[in-house]
Amino acid sequence: MKKNSIAAILVILLGSLSFWFIINNKKGTIKETLRDFAVSDTASINKIFLADKNGHTITLERKSAGLWTVNGKYNARMDVVQTLLYTIKKIDIKEPIGKNAVDNVIKRLAAKAIKCEIYQNDKLTKAYYVGTETHDQTGTYMILIDLETMQASAKPFITYIPGFEGYLTTRYFTDENGWRDRTVYRYVPSEIRSVKMELPANPELGYELSVKGNNDYEVKMLAGNQIVNNIDPLSVKQYLSYFQQINFESFEADIDQTQIDSVIKSQPINILTVTDNSGKANKVRFFARKPKREGEFNEKGEVIKFDQERMDALLDNGKDFVIVQYYIFGKLMPPAAYFQKKSTEALPKSEKPINKPKT
Repeated sequence: MKKNSIAAILVILLGSLSFWFIINNKKGTIKETLRDFAVSDTASINKIFLADKNGHTITLERKSAGLWTVNGKYNARMDVVQTLLYTIKKIDIKEPIGKNAVDNVIKRLAAKAIKCEIYQNDKLTKAYYVGTETHDQTGTYMILIDLETMQASAKPFITYIPGFEGYLTTRYFTDENGWRDRTVYRYVPSEIRSVKMELPANPELGYELSVKGNNDYEVKMLAGNQIVNNIDPLSVKQYLSYFQQINFESFEADIDQTQIDSVIKSQPINILTVTDNSGKANKVRFFARKPKREGEFNEKGEVIKFDQERMDALLDNGKDFVIVQYYIFGKLMPPAAYFQKKSTEALPKSEKPINKPKT
């Protein structure tokens, strides 16, 4: 941790010195022709380092073709990594900065820029500072770093991606949570041994679905161990297929840690545990979430006490408190009757999740 702090401080100091050199010594030996921002061979990129002026740093490292890590601690969101790699490959010069505006742009870069270092096969091959957007929000101020001197070039540019309307600053960010993978459940159906649904407020509704063999499934109520009869294998297979890729929406940022601790100590709506064939359990607790705005009413004139679109969840690691959507997670929480064979007069299998707050 101390080494990382020292490294971050050095990055900031070096960056500040680099910009000071530009502003105070324009006639120095820094190359003024540095203008090639793109890296065409992104397949060879195995590390990307980002640092802002507040000491926040992000190190993205490729571990395999489909796996990157964040700061050596977490799996990375591949959609966000792919967007950054695409940006690195396609970025181009839109236009140079006018002579009269160069000093102002450089000062803005010195104050707010994010440093980006790109490594190919463990070798630093490209580095630049990413600044703010242009006034029309169709370009991004950037300046390259000379790898021989590790000083910024004397000439900033407005960059863009051809065919894309917008700016690129937001793709180079240093919020660790923003880079983290948001997977809650990722299982091939054949990997699942059991799924247990607990409802603390209504324990009589809890059940456990067990995979006994090929097309052989058992659903047992947790209260009394009663076996549910007439199980429909197709319903079970469809249900198990839902767990192949389930993500949370975002980390909970609207409440502080004291409020989070209070929610965690309260009674969950549901507790959903998936156990794989190796016996490893993934237990997630779900909690009712306060509505976005207090004092709102539903169509019946009742005060809305809970968010009807989202709930909070405490992930299996017991640390990450996140927001999930009923639209995504509701299908993982059907009543036990969902798995029984149904007559043509029965309700569709997309029955509402059990124990969802009504208001």
